[in-house]
Amino acid sequence: MPTSPSPAISPHSLLSRLDESAFTARHLRIYVTVLIGHFLCGFVINLTGVILPGVIKTFHLTSEAAGGFSSALFAGMLVGAAAAGTISDRFGRRVPLSITVIVYAVFSLAAVFAPSFGALVTFRALQGIGLGAEIAVVLPYIAEFVPSRHRGPLVTAATAAWLIGLPTAAAVGTAVVPAFGWRAMFVIATVPVVVGVFMLATLPESVRYLLRRGRLADAAAIVAGLCRGGNPTEAPAGRPAVPESGGTVRTLVARHYLRYTIAIWFMEVCAGAFLYGLSSWLPSVLEGQGVDLLKSFGYTAIITAAGVVGAILAGQLINRIGRRVVLGGAFVLSGVFCLAWGTTSATGAVIVLGSLATFFGSGLAGSTLFAYASELYPTASRATGLGWAAAWQKVGGLIMPVLVGFILAAHASQFLFFLVFGIISILAGIAALVATFETRGRTVEQITSEITGEGAPAALAPARS
Repeated sequence: MPTSPSPAISPHSLLSRLDESAFTARHLRIYVTVLIGHFLCGFVINLTGVILPGVIKTFHLTSEAAGGFSSALFAGMLVGAAAAGTISDRFGRRVPLSITVIVYAVFSLAAVFAPSFGALVTFRALQGIGLGAEIAVVLPYIAEFVPSRHRGPLVTAATAAWLIGLPTAAAVGTAVVPAFGWRAMFVIATVPVVVGVFMLATLPESVRYLLRRGRLADAAAIVAGLCRGGNPTEAPAGRPAVPESGGTVRTLVARHYLRYTIAIWFMEVCAGAFLYGLSSWLPSVLEGQGVDLLKSFGYTAIITAAGVVGAILAGQLINRIGRRVVLGGAFVLSGVFCLAWGTTSATGAVIVLGSLATFFGSGLAGSTLFAYASELYPTASRATGLGWAAAWQKVGGLIMPVLVGFILAAHASQFLFFLVFGIISILAGIAALVATFETRGRTVEQITSEITGEGAPAALAPARS
């Protein structure tokens, strides 16, 4: 049952205070908690490249079968991302987010004891459901509770934390796999269960979700404990907050959003193909070029760490020059550096060109894309929009590892490996430049209002000072 609203409080003033607040210690505690869970999500996803050489040897896999193993994870992530967004828009952010972290940790434990390759693939796919669902819920949650001026930097910083999982997995694998085998990496990947339980016990619900459900007093209590400062103001009287359903895909493909949705989905396919194809196969490709396995892990860690730096810088750039320019320019530059990367085998050039490609591709472009997807859609469909964007990213993750497996099995030129990555990045850059709605400097309610050409519902429209 919706909580009866207090006459002294309006949704307008709560949203105004939420958006204009200073970043408080309470904000920080919530943010760090979800950041740890998101980092561990990135770590568990990116185990593939670290464990793949060992899995191939243990189960005597062909390149095609190994590509299928990589894609099983992304098949699960696709399902999880698409489903969790809708569930979160209908039932809230806090509980679904906590459960997703617990799910992917539990199936890490199952993978430790997988008796066969088929069982391992099954557990990895089920684990992928939790991992994909976590991505779909965590970024809308961050976007909805942080002050507006911090939204872009903090969402991209969360993506940076996720990306840190890749070089961390490579670094941990360098120490753990030679000594204890690839299964030991899944033992480490059970740690997130503790974080998931802590989330369930401590995180508040999204204020915007509560307002949409008509729970004004509950939302007011959270804002009172969370925010400091701001200039809450009252908007003219309008229709009261009433419970709304949410999580409909129809919103994403409605007339006002269709162009932007198609562009996001296309860019996500390209981004997923780049990120997951590279992270899954790079150690094996380097090993095939004669690089020692341990050194290939080290080179992978260095190259992918550059993406983390790009994601951290993205938050500042998108607040200064906007989402469209950062997305378009970064994708195109990443593609150019991929093409150059494929022309050399010299160690120094491989590291420098690879680092530049991931700095612009998975770093600047990838993190900006998720920040953009987490703020473009209205609150009632925000997690659904992010979930479907993440699902299309997993389509790229499904396709590319298998494609690369066939390329390697055919003993094609190594340049072809990098050519594919270069082309998809450039195409994503073109899509960004021609079909991105600029969201810089706007609250999420203002974004909705400008796209639809209508005023936001009175219950949710932000107050203007």
